[in-house]
Amino acid sequence: MPYPHAWRYQKVNADYLAQRGAAQILPDESLGELASKVRALLDAPGKLANMRAAALALRCDDAAGAIAELLLKVGAPR
Repeated sequence: MPYPHAWRYQKVNADYLAQRGAAQILPDESLGELASKVRALLDAPGKLANMRAAALALRCDDAAGAIAELLLKVGAPR
Protein backbone atom coordinates (compact mmCIF):
# COMPACT_ATOMS: atom_id res chain seq x y z
CA MET A 1 0.00 0.00 0.00
CA PRO A 2 2.14 2.90 -1.22
CA TYR A 3 1.64 6.12 0.74
CA PRO A 4 -0.28 8.35 -1.68
CA HIS A 5 1.27 11.64 -0.56
CA ALA A 6 4.91 10.57 -0.91
CA TRP A 7 6.92 11.05 -4.04
CA ARG A 8 6.39 8.36 -6.68
CA TYR A 9 9.27 6.14 -5.53
CA GLN A 10 6.98 4.13 -3.24
CA LYS A 11 4.70 3.30 -6.19
CA VAL A 12 7.70 2.49 -8.38
CA ASN A 13 9.09 0.12 -5.74
CA ALA A 14 5.69 -1.50 -5.17
CA ASP A 15 5.18 -1.98 -8.91
CA TYR A 16 8.65 -3.54 -9.22
CA LEU A 17 7.83 -6.13 -6.55
CA ALA A 18 4.31 -6.79 -7.82
CA GLN A 19 5.42 -7.26 -11.44
CA ARG A 20 7.86 -9.91 -10.25
CA GLY A 21 5.29 -11.76 -8.17
CA ALA A 22 6.77 -10.75 -4.82
CA ALA A 23 3.91 -8.47 -3.70
CA GLN A 24 0.37 -7.37 -4.31
CA ILE A 25 -0.57 -3.72 -4.49
CA LEU A 26 -3.56 -2.38 -2.62
CA PRO A 27 -4.27 1.26 -3.47
CA ASP A 28 -5.04 3.58 -0.58
CA GLU A 29 -8.65 3.97 -1.71
CA SER A 30 -9.09 0.18 -1.35
CA LEU A 31 -7.95 0.01 2.27
CA GLY A 32 -11.29 -1.54 3.24
CA GLU A 33 -10.26 -4.67 1.33
CA LEU A 34 -7.05 -5.19 3.33
CA ALA A 35 -8.39 -7.81 5.75
CA SER A 36 -9.98 -9.88 2.99
CA LYS A 37 -6.80 -9.68 0.89
CA VAL A 38 -4.69 -10.87 3.83
CA ARG A 39 -7.16 -13.69 4.57
CA ALA A 40 -7.09 -14.75 0.93
CA LEU A 41 -3.30 -14.96 1.01
CA LEU A 42 -3.32 -16.90 4.28
CA ASP A 43 -5.81 -19.32 2.75
CA ALA A 44 -3.54 -19.86 -0.27
CA PRO A 45 -0.24 -21.15 1.11
CA GLY A 46 0.99 -22.04 -2.39
CA LYS A 47 0.54 -18.47 -3.58
CA LEU A 48 2.21 -17.16 -0.45
CA ALA A 49 5.12 -19.55 -0.99
CA ASN A 50 5.45 -18.34 -4.60
CA MET A 51 5.51 -14.73 -3.43
CA ARG A 52 8.16 -15.59 -0.84
CA ALA A 53 10.29 -17.33 -3.46
CA ALA A 54 9.94 -14.36 -5.81
CA ALA A 55 10.98 -11.96 -3.05
CA LEU A 56 13.98 -14.11 -2.13
CA ALA A 57 15.05 -14.23 -5.77
CA LEU A 58 15.24 -10.42 -5.80
CA ARG A 59 17.51 -10.09 -2.81
CA CYS A 60 21.06 -8.86 -3.04
CA ASP A 61 23.09 -10.44 -0.26
CA ASP A 62 25.81 -7.78 -0.33
CA ALA A 63 23.91 -4.68 -1.38
CA ALA A 64 25.87 -2.38 0.95
CA GLY A 65 29.16 -3.77 -0.32
CA ALA A 66 28.10 -3.38 -3.95
CA ILE A 67 27.08 0.24 -3.35
CA ALA A 68 30.33 0.99 -1.51
CA GLU A 69 32.35 -0.55 -4.34
CA LEU A 70 30.48 1.53 -6.91
CA LEU A 71 31.02 4.72 -4.89
CA LEU A 72 34.74 4.00 -4.61
CA LYS A 73 34.93 3.38 -8.34
CA VAL A 74 33.02 6.57 -9.20
CA GLY A 75 35.04 8.64 -6.73
CA ALA A 76 38.44 7.27 -7.76
CA PRO A 77 40.86 9.67 -9.41
CA ARG A 78 40.99 9.34 -13.17
